[in-house]
Amino acid sequence: MYLQYIPWLALVLAFVFFVICLYLINKLIKKTHALEVLVKSLLASNDTNKRQFTEIHSGAVGMGKKIQQLDSVIKKTQENQLNLVAQAPENRLYTRAVKMVELGASIEELMTECELPRAEAELLLNLHRK
Repeated sequence: MYLQYIPWLALVLAFVFFVICLYLINKLIKKTHALEVLVKSLLASNDTNKRQFTEIHSGAVGMGKKIQQLDSVIKKTQENQLNLVAQAPENRLYTRAVKMVELGASIEELMTECELPRAEAELLLNLHRK
């Protein structure tokens, strides 16, 4: 008696299954579209980050070169300064006199050891006395 309704029941079940499949396919299409938008956004962000990284890298390389140039200039300046100190013998006398003052030398000792006039010896003593 119920056997006559089996084909109709199968048809209704097939229709329900078909509707459910359409609903799920539509949902997957929406999610796929959302993921495509997200991927495009991430790719654009990645391109921006690459450009910024390249700019930062270029700046760092430029700064490195500038630092090397400045280091070279500093070394040359130090060499020139040492050469100037070595060339001026009177500077050696004043350097020696300052060291003597720091060690507690008197005016007479400065005058005799460094061959300085009394006024210069007094000036050095007053400037560098602790």
